[in-house]
Amino acid sequence: MSLSRSDIIKGIFRLQPAVGEFSIESLSLSAIKHLQGKTSIRDEEFVAKFRKALFSDLRVYDLEHIGFGGLPTFSYIERPSLRVKWIIDDDQDRRRLQKLRNRSFAIDWIESLENDRNFEFLGGLLMRKLGASRVHITPPGNEFGIDFLAIVPAFSKSKLFISGGRGVRIVGQSKYYKSAVAREKIQSFNDCMTSIRNNREELTRIIPAWFRNCSAPLMGCFVAHSGYQQGARVNAEQNGHILLDTRAASEILISIERMDHVKDNADLSRQLWHELRAIEKNA
Repeated sequence: MSLSRSDIIKGIFRLQPAVGEFSIESLSLSAIKHLQGKTSIRDEEFVAKFRKALFSDLRVYDLEHIGFGGLPTFSYIERPSLRVKWIIDDDQDRRRLQKLRNRSFAIDWIESLENDRNFEFLGGLLMRKLGASRVHITPPGNEFGIDFLAIVPAFSKSKLFISGGRGVRIVGQSKYYKSAVAREKIQSFNDCMTSIRNNREELTRIIPAWFRNCSAPLMGCFVAHSGYQQGARVNAEQNGHILLDTRAASEILISIERMDHVKDNADLSRQLWHELRAIEKNA
């Protein structure tokens, strides 16, 4: 068994939603097959042994995502069967079903990005999807921990608090790691943010004038493929950074605008690659 419980749980969110109730065993084995192309007796034994833990992990992962503003996915039937149900209704909530389907495919699409540089372009694409008026991707190499810069809209009921015209300046870092981001990576990013606030001279070559001269508030944003260790999350939240993982990124890709024009997964793939290449072309 090469996959961990965490791998299986994340794999479940890559499955296409379906109507009906499903046991945690069947969902887990479907996720393993989606990830590996097949299942084995060893996989079945692993899932049977950890069925309760997998059910609990799935619910915690789902609730944490909802707590950060994400799309709810499952309802849970704990006793005695450990079954779940996608929160969909074919007849009454077609748009929600479409979002869940597109999100599943968008997660797979992000998995196909192949290298760190594409994941940096993804950070810029997310900012565009959020309405950024300016986006800049730093050149390859060690750029003081800065992968992308953007100015995104910000809104409040009073323009005295945050001016929607100025927006918010985003300093972004993309981590295409296979493991969760550790606390020390956030601490290094904190040091980078301090250097930007203090206008360190060595940063002027990589930070464009439109960003340096803007008076909008400054915020950090992490995009991490495999999420964050608990210490990293606590440190980031204490310093006011926005934390996105692949599932959150997939929802931004497909939920910000109406997707009625997308006919199928191949159509969505072409659209996302076209938008990513546009970010790359302007980098």
